[in-house]
Amino acid sequence: MDLKGVIGDDCPIVTINHMTPFHDKYDSPYVIDFIKKMTKGTFMITNSHEAAKQWGWGHPVIHGMDVDEWWDLPKEPRCITVLSPAGMERAYRRVFLTTVQRKLSEMGVPFAWVGVDMKCDSFDEYRDYLGRSLVFFMPTWQSPMPRARTEAFLSGACVVSTPYQDADTFIKHGVNGFLTSRAVVKDPRVMDNPEAAARLIKRLVIDEPDLALRIGQEGKKMARKLFSFDKFEAQWREVLVKIKVL
Repeated sequence: MDLKGVIGDDCPIVTINHMTPFHDKYDSPYVIDFIKKMTKGTFMITNSHEAAKQWGWGHPVIHGMDVDEWWDLPKEPRCITVLSPAGMERAYRRVFLTTVQRKLSEMGVPFAWVGVDMKCDSFDEYRDYLGRSLVFFMPTWQSPMPRARTEAFLSGACVVSTPYQDADTFIKHGVNGFLTSRAVVKDPRVMDNPEAAARLIKRLVIDEPDLALRIGQEGKKMARKLFSFDKFEAQWREVLVKIKVL
């Protein structure tokens, strides 16, 4: 809002909105109306196609990164997750994560919540730990295209993810990753099945690590094609043409 006041109509303004309308304190209709008024006159970017649908407007630009920056190292039998430990509870619904975590502990499956159970002191330490992790678990409900999941794909980890925010459009269950449910749950009162998710992760870490290794490599191939920086740059060029900057 301050930016619009300073710039006015002198040049196009792009708003980058990497979240969904699920706020901890406010109902979604209020959030949508508030953000629409706040961003009026700007070109809004979302980080998934589903997020654009939820807001009711917005142009999706899907993230991309240097695919060679991530380390695919010899895998160790564990499952990890990367997720901030607090904030945006309605969207993240950490209760699914904590329930799966508890069940994995009961099953004797090695599990680490990076940033909570295991903390890395450097980027290299993070890349090394991620690159040596056999399975990566993405438990969020409404988080558009989490970067950590893409980092895991590029590191050759076998990804087990909830199906939301476009995940079910590129994760082929049992081919290049696994989905915690085959149907998208839209009712915020309903959670994916933590028992089934825990059993799946146990199968991959303990019972069939060779399957996890194979699927991890298929996921890596997919991610290198879909989430490269070249694709990211091309999307932004399309945006700049659309707003008449190029």
